[in-house]
Amino acid sequence: MIAGSTESSSSKPWLPLPTDIVVLSMGLLAMFSLTLQDLFRDNEAGLWAKDAHSHGPIMLAVAMWLLITRWREFKGATGPATGAMLAWPVLGIGSIFFVLGRALGIIYFEVFAFIPMMVGMVLLSGGTPLLRKLKFPLFFLVFMVPIPGFVLDPFSQFIKLHISTAVTNILWFFGYPISHTGVVINIGPYQLLVADACAGMRTLFMLEAMGIFYLNVARHSSALRNITLGLLIVPISFTSNMIRVIFLALLTYHFGDEVGQGFLHGFAGAVLFLVGLGLITSLDALLRWTSTHFAKSQD
Repeated sequence: MIAGSTESSSSKPWLPLPTDIVVLSMGLLAMFSLTLQDLFRDNEAGLWAKDAHSHGPIMLAVAMWLLITRWREFKGATGPATGAMLAWPVLGIGSIFFVLGRALGIIYFEVFAFIPMMVGMVLLSGGTPLLRKLKFPLFFLVFMVPIPGFVLDPFSQFIKLHISTAVTNILWFFGYPISHTGVVINIGPYQLLVADACAGMRTLFMLEAMGIFYLNVARHSSALRNITLGLLIVPISFTSNMIRVIFLALLTYHFGDEVGQGFLHGFAGAVLFLVGLGLITSLDALLRWTSTHFAKSQD
């Protein structure tokens, strides 16, 4: 007998796709390349070039990484499958949003159109079984879509006002000469405006995305633990924003306005996410210890 190939039969292509799906993917990539160019331009449509929406590319990269990783884990066959016919109306919805966005200059519609387009691609490739496998990466794409200011501004104003009040009360307790008028904090001879980039709804939105991503990657089997952590993400986000504003206020008071608004102002953004991630993982560890301790006490 002639010996067979020595190549492992268990090896899996990087991302197995039928030829027609590959061609359609290339077409969609070419179509949305125009949108990506607009998002990074230095004009009104270039939202991703602005600080308030700069998280968009990061959210897109994370979602696509998750999508490719989970797709490779899919055990079913690609090609026509149950629910594949649903792809065409979904692709139609995405096309409508894209055409309206391009024709009317509504960048929000263009970016949103990418989500139903990707859902349609998934349905064409593996039907509803693959869609169930990739439901979280597809959902996570929502966080890359810029949200119009008229939707978020009222919530941002509410959050900034309460963060300003909390920061003022905390630093006043420690003896700092501080007060606030609305979202303007007066500390010593300096004034700080609590802007959207520091403590607005968009920042909370990013922290929510980070918390939800952590919950999905951790893949806890306990539904109660997932729900508890999910609910705690909101106060964690608020606390992280508050710590960032305290950090900036103390920098400004002790080292001057140039230091507070210079490089360290941008560095405070990294502090914000490190604090948020640290609080999430710490609470997760606390919940794990509590559940383990409670289970042992019941034995």
